[in-house]
Amino acid sequence: MTKYVSHPLYGSEPIPSGNSYTKQEIDNAHWRYKSVRCFPETAIPAATEKQSYSVYPRQLYIDIEENCVDCHKPFIFFAKEQQYWFEQLKFWIDAHAIKCFDCRKKSRAIKQLQIRYANLIIKEYRTPEETQLLKSSAQQLFDLGVINKVNKLNAIRKM
Repeated sequence: MTKYVSHPLYGSEPIPSGNSYTKQEIDNAHWRYKSVRCFPETAIPAATEKQSYSVYPRQLYIDIEENCVDCHKPFIFFAKEQQYWFEQLKFWIDAHAIKCFDCRKKSRAIKQLQIRYANLIIKEYRTPEETQLLKSSAQQLFDLGVINKVNKLNAIRKM
């Protein structure tokens, strides 16, 4: 059996739903399901009235095997996670997870670091604490490869 990246809420294995659907019912539940590796025993019914932007709503959610575009490890895009994305968060119905949970978390942290850096770098006057935070943020972004010009980092270090 494939070892999947663990999700903190759903684990690392398909979650059987107790429901039973035919392959045809699953294939017809959303256009994408015909072309993915999924786990039929995990299918749960969808509340299509809660989905936004749906020209072709998902009739069912089903655990889908994906490969992370960042770390290339296999992970499961869980039916319950899809239900949350599409019915609570109102994501576009054709969206799908392309990164595992760990890489999504890392991407969000980098984005927050970039926002902090951008907000500090544009300030005309910074407190000593803000200057130190700017230096720290710049160093972290450099270490992550987001800032790739050492001259830029050195200029910030001299502040």
